[in-house]
Amino acid sequence: MKKLAYITLGCCIALTTACVDLDQYPKSFITEEEYNGIEQDISKVELAATGLYKNLWNGNYGFCCRMMRIDCAADQMVSSPKPNNVLDYIIQLNPSISSNTADWDTSWANFWNVITGANTLIAGTPIPEISGATAAEKEASEKTAKRYKAVVAEARFMRALSYFYLVRMYGDIPYVTNSSEAIEYQPRTAVADIYNKIIVPDLIEACASLPTVSRSGFSSTPSQWAAKALLSDVYMTMAGWPLKLGKEYYAKAAEVSLDIIEHSGLSLTPVYGDLWKEAKKEEANEHLFAIHNSVANKVASQYGKSFYPRDYVKAGWADYYANPDYIATYPEGARKEFNYMTEWPTATGTTVKWQDSQDGYPCIAKYQDYNQGVAGNSAQSNGITPIYRYADVLLRYAEASNLATGNVNATALKCLQDIQTRAGVSTLTTTTNSEEFDKAVFAERGYEFLAEYKRWFDLVRREKVSEFKSKYYPSSLMKANSHYYFPIPSTQIKLAGWTNNAGY
Repeated sequence: MKKLAYITLGCCIALTTACVDLDQYPKSFITEEEYNGIEQDISKVELAATGLYKNLWNGNYGFCCRMMRIDCAADQMVSSPKPNNVLDYIIQLNPSISSNTADWDTSWANFWNVITGANTLIAGTPIPEISGATAAEKEASEKTAKRYKAVVAEARFMRALSYFYLVRMYGDIPYVTNSSEAIEYQPRTAVADIYNKIIVPDLIEACASLPTVSRSGFSSTPSQWAAKALLSDVYMTMAGWPLKLGKEYYAKAAEVSLDIIEHSGLSLTPVYGDLWKEAKKEEANEHLFAIHNSVANKVASQYGKSFYPRDYVKAGWADYYANPDYIATYPEGARKEFNYMTEWPTATGTTVKWQDSQDGYPCIAKYQDYNQGVAGNSAQSNGITPIYRYADVLLRYAEASNLATGNVNATALKCLQDIQTRAGVSTLTTTTNSEEFDKAVFAERGYEFLAEYKRWFDLVRREKVSEFKSKYYPSSLMKANSHYYFPIPSTQIKLAGWTNNAGY
């Protein structure tokens, strides 16, 4: 058989069992040439795939930090009023290639690291031929081949996910499916080609080869349903800006979402707040795919201080505050009570309401159960970084089916009402008017996925940035240049000799 080896940051991983601890998250593995040169077995291939999830995490200030900052371009969050806060450039829709360089450099490198690792695994992992002299031997051989296919499908899922983020953030990007190709020197490829030649084919293969229950048994690795959730999101985005493929692709998004609803056996977690509890994150709940953060296993999140206010009893960093204008539109209920902190204890022993606090803003409370029982105690914390949930599937079907047909069917209405019922709102949506229903579903996505890295991408694909960011959009770089892209890192531009996105 082919041979295989792994290293982490220059150090070899000792592999003594077939059991993979998915919380260990090895950094990744070596080059495709080296990967092709050492003896292969399924446990090592699975460990290689597991390394892709740590590449996605990419440090305490990697994925969860940079994607949260990108989402500040939407309307749900505001920045701390501290001097020279460069996050304001993003909030005001005038991203700076220099002042915000850490955001572009980190996110760009983050996703390309995942793609490079996935390319190596996809190209370097042949699926064993089915063999055996007896029925039992053939059955065992088939099971082994399925495991190999499933692991390669994980790599395809991760490659598609990374390309999906890149095209939405940066537009035209390199088409690279061979890890021996230097990304830095490839030409930019049109967004449509990236979708049609890499993202969609990878996800169709992932949907076919991933098991219905993920390798880990919960959301730290993708299942078939996670792949379908991502595929439906891709179709939904292709239907809107910038490709604007319209009803055909809304229909595709609805079809895939309905397949999940009808055949997965999944359901909403009964209590919204339980989704964010440290003690429950490894349950087989509605999280379909997420980064499972762990301080002990050196894959911490940045939630420990970022969402706490500066005058909190254990002073927070106040990286992000809740937008008071958005809170004013947010429907009352258990979900709202869980998602926001409107008063808190201070270091002086008093309790302060947000209006009277040092910075004068309310806080997002969704990510506050992760600090080993001591709120705001440490910069690094545990937790879960959500990427896809079953709620996503329900609301996507509701939105896509209506936009595809101009009609609100009973399933679409139930999907929306199920989300609202769990949220504890006083009034459920009952309209079957297509336009009114669309407004209700789009609003519900914002409420349900508060601070989950989705709002900016939703505003962009539906071309609603001007509507929901009316304070900043008229004088923004994005309006002036007729696009919603961020700047490609200047180092990459210089290396490849590209022209950056307009305005940067």
